[in-house]
Amino acid sequence: MKKITVIVLLGLYSISCPAQLLDRIKNRVEQKVVDQIDHSIDKATEKKKQKDKPGTPDSSGTQTQSEPQPTSTSTTTSPEPATPAVAATTGREGDITSYSKFDFVAGSKIIMHEDFSQDEVGDFPANWNTRSGAELVNVAGSNMKWLRMNQDGVFYPEYLNSDLPEHFTLQLKLMANKDVSNIGEFMISLIEAKDTDQKFAWGEASHISAPSFKITFQPTSSDKGDLKYSTNLIGSLYKHGVPEFNTNKTSVNVSIWRQKQRVRVYLDSTKVLDLPRALDPGALLNTLVFSSDNPDFNQKGGAFFLSDIRLAVGAADTRNKLVTEGKFVTHGILFDTNSEKIQPQSYGTLKDIAQVLQENAALRIQIVGHTDTDGNEQANVDLSKRRAAAVRNALVSTFGINDSRMETDGKGQSQPVDTNDTPVGKANNRRVELIKLDN
Repeated sequence: MKKITVIVLLGLYSISCPAQLLDRIKNRVEQKVVDQIDHSIDKATEKKKQKDKPGTPDSSGTQTQSEPQPTSTSTTTSPEPATPAVAATTGREGDITSYSKFDFVAGSKIIMHEDFSQDEVGDFPANWNTRSGAELVNVAGSNMKWLRMNQDGVFYPEYLNSDLPEHFTLQLKLMANKDVSNIGEFMISLIEAKDTDQKFAWGEASHISAPSFKITFQPTSSDKGDLKYSTNLIGSLYKHGVPEFNTNKTSVNVSIWRQKQRVRVYLDSTKVLDLPRALDPGALLNTLVFSSDNPDFNQKGGAFFLSDIRLAVGAADTRNKLVTEGKFVTHGILFDTNSEKIQPQSYGTLKDIAQVLQENAALRIQIVGHTDTDGNEQANVDLSKRRAAAVRNALVSTFGINDSRMETDGKGQSQPVDTNDTPVGKANNRRVELIKLDN
């Protein structure tokens, strides 16, 4: 009997030990992969010591000029995996339908567009201000320049110095590395400021008495981050457990929508805040400030990255513009660079258009694409035609609009509505127009 027991025990041991050993090997391999991914993202964002190639990359993607290729500036001889860096900078969640609850509608006229195209990698943007330090970098897998903020400080565009409208939208791309976990905070502030000192002081303060809206992101080591938000009316409040931005999901599209008193905030496709009485109806905001906060921030290697900032006058009444006036212009349909692929954060604008068509069964429209002057003229015409067709196809496949109610065309760069000499002017020229057709 004892012999049988020993044999059984030995058999069980021979089965369980290899399984335990395999589990330990698997866990070590997985940890190595995670460490390598985090290391590759940090290496990919070191500054590049050479001049960029010409181009004006933009997430709306309407230019066709050749753009800087995404580069990693690491000096190591070992290859760095490219996929994690690409994933870190896309900030998107698949196709249009992944944003099916996204009711954000971008403003109808762009008043600020910052893609840092006019500044050199390695420099601080010439038209921005800080009393700390930051620099522009390239990130592997991205065709944009990013402002890398790895110090405690306040950063803001100096050229935005007039009162914002009572209806406006703000969109931007935000990224972090994993070293910001539990120590780094990033704040976006829309405030009323009278001078430079107030911009710096109020960019650091968590609560001020002047009209203001502030939101702070803190990625944590868990699978959910934290939010802190405040206005001069409601004070400071917290929202814990935010899965859209944390050290496991290190990039996010931020969208903020002000409508007089009301403020909505979206992270990717999720509405995380909807504050109906956040501001006084007539509150004048005139300053956009970004700040990174923690004394140990730089020593720990943490860094936030900012790019593709769009500030626009609040969305027009689509119904009135299209049905009554016969024409509606939108900058809310975004495309991948040099592509007709529609980015999923365009869902809210497309849904708004589809609703007008659904409510007006006899309405027929022409969809017309437009670009700026970057790139080859004929290539821009072809691209604008493909994009117009992509909008029609999205309205058919996603919202069930009858294809026979829509015609498409593309004008390329031939009908500008603004200058092509500035990023804002180019952004306004990159647009989609909907024109009412006679039945």
